[in-house]
Amino acid sequence: MRELTYTILELEKWNSIASCYFCSNFGNKAVCQIRTRSKKTDKIVANSCACENCKVKFENNEIPKCNRCGRLEIKANILYGKHICDCIRYNEEVDEKELPALPHERREAAFYERQINSLREEKDQLTEEVETHLEALEISEVWNKRQKQELLDEIKRLREENKSLKAQIEVKK
Repeated sequence: MRELTYTILELEKWNSIASCYFCSNFGNKAVCQIRTRSKKTDKIVANSCACENCKVKFENNEIPKCNRCGRLEIKANILYGKHICDCIRYNEEVDEKELPALPHERREAAFYERQINSLREEKDQLTEEVETHLEALEISEVWNKRQKQELLDEIKRLREENKSLKAQIEVKK
């Protein structure tokens, strides 16, 4: 299976009235497009529109992909209750035999899509790190509160013990 990159992009103006490609209900309004590009050749393999629910499903890796070519399965490719991918329908060669794009041949849009993807990955990683640190901080705060309360209880107990000892000394005088 060829290596693909998937990029979530805002809907282009010409595509602003599009419906979601992944929902069984074709009336769902699309909020973004998911561009699928070959990592090796930078060619666009698919450009699908997604509604808010399907965007979340895509981000959680819940939208099925073709086992043969890696494209996301869209509802328009269902024939007789079975998903038929474009790679089968059009008898595409999925093993890329083309040479990779040379730096001067690379498309500018592909460059920006790679940047978008790397920034999203970095954002996800940083979000995870922040959540881990916040969780550790929360645990630390709970532990500190518990320690403080134990120390306050100990001080109170020692003061009471000190009072009773002073009282005993006063009685003995």
